[in-house]
Amino acid sequence: MISGKRLLITGGAGFIGSHLVEALVTDNHVVVYDNLHRNALQYTKMMDHPNVKLVCGDVLDRQLLAEAMKGIDICIHAAAIAGIYSVGDSPLRTLEVNLLGTVNAFEAAAAQKVSKVIEFSTSEVYGPFVYRGAETDRLSIGPTGERRWTYALSKLATEHFAYAYSVKYQLPTISIRPFNVYGPRQVGEGAVREMILRALRAEDIVVYNDGTQVRSWCFVQDFVDGLLLTLEADLGTHTTFNLGNPQATVTVFGLAEAILRLTGSHSRIVFRPHPGPEVEMRVPDIGRAARDLGFKAQIGLEEGLRRSIQWYRKLLDGAS
Repeated sequence: MISGKRLLITGGAGFIGSHLVEALVTDNHVVVYDNLHRNALQYTKMMDHPNVKLVCGDVLDRQLLAEAMKGIDICIHAAAIAGIYSVGDSPLRTLEVNLLGTVNAFEAAAAQKVSKVIEFSTSEVYGPFVYRGAETDRLSIGPTGERRWTYALSKLATEHFAYAYSVKYQLPTISIRPFNVYGPRQVGEGAVREMILRALRAEDIVVYNDGTQVRSWCFVQDFVDGLLLTLEADLGTHTTFNLGNPQATVTVFGLAEAILRLTGSHSRIVFRPHPGPEVEMRVPDIGRAARDLGFKAQIGLEEGLRRSIQWYRKLLDGAS
């Protein structure tokens, strides 16, 4: 674990960002740069922690972001428009934030000569079907006009920006491709979050198409542990890593059944046509992360679901 560093986390108040802040704040100073649109940090004690500085701002605000980058050792760029519904609402906003916001982050980091930038890409770059997808595999983007792929395209471009900045400025950069991260404090879109909340409220759980779509689910603590390993790794100029848990692979219907069983809910599972292009299979190859970082997911699907259910149950109890 790194210590004595000053880190800037864009999107640091979000779901994954809030867990990163918790993991780093004891031994480091963390600057959280976020517009608080999805504020998971409010469910922690980090907002008032002496080692945390909150800068409320948008990554499209180039000047404010550059000011926040001063004195930073490591930048973790997690801010983005994400989630299929958010992307569908505004493809243009998605492109602006994900592309221009990333350029702003890299420009500020290069100007301040930070030691490393870690940026979040997405497993969406693999397209509608990938089994044991490796970082060196050919990628697939769907056709223009299918809004799901606007997000995938924007994040694939950020990987190329990461590589380009590493070449031009000798700036060490890492691109992370998360595979279906879930867990407590997921405040944005997510199948596990949606299913758990519906089960706890005794509402119908919606499964799209026939539910045979296959996903690998990664508990947030495993993902954060993998990302922390990148902070000290000396990898040269630019590297891309898949982070996920291929051993926690299940159909979407199987996921819904597991959540019903673990919550003790009597909710119905209802099937509906998916409103857009669907991903039929998404299973990562994490061999590079295992070899170069020593990464291994530790938390199985059932244990991760139990922890998530416990947190959401407490959240709903508090709201009532």
